[in-house]
Amino acid sequence: MTPRPTRPVPATPVADPLATFSTRPEMAGIYRIDGQDLPALKAAASDLGQAVFTVDLRHARNIPGFLKAMKRDLRFPDDFGKNLDALNDYLTDFSWHPAAGYVIILAHSEALQANPSSLATLNEVLAFAAESWKNRDIPFRIFYLHGQP
Repeated sequence: MTPRPTRPVPATPVADPLATFSTRPEMAGIYRIDGQDLPALKAAASDLGQAVFTVDLRHARNIPGFLKAMKRDLRFPDDFGKNLDALNDYLTDFSWHPAAGYVIILAHSEALQANPSSLATLNEVLAFAAESWKNRDIPFRIFYLHGQP
């Protein structure tokens, strides 16, 4: 995995989250979205044939908790290795769930955000995955949910 600059959770929600939706893979990345915009975001992704996953991070306070939540809610296959390399592998290969693109919504991330070191490390992995999909011309977006619906 190529090291990337540390990326915090975006400070403000995307002004127009639906503007990130198209078949344009250059919009791959990590965003923040308000809960009120979530239904429209899910509908837009569905209309484009993109898979939408919501990951409940309510009990994720560190990297192991994040990995557990990702495995559960992204429905990783049983052979998931429960480490950052395995997370990178699975985020860059959704062969068990083919789709025209991928949207991952990270809900209830407050406890994880209170752990800046873990959050920075995880965002590096997420950013690397987004870049990998962008290079393959496949839309891949991650949204931190702000203000739960």
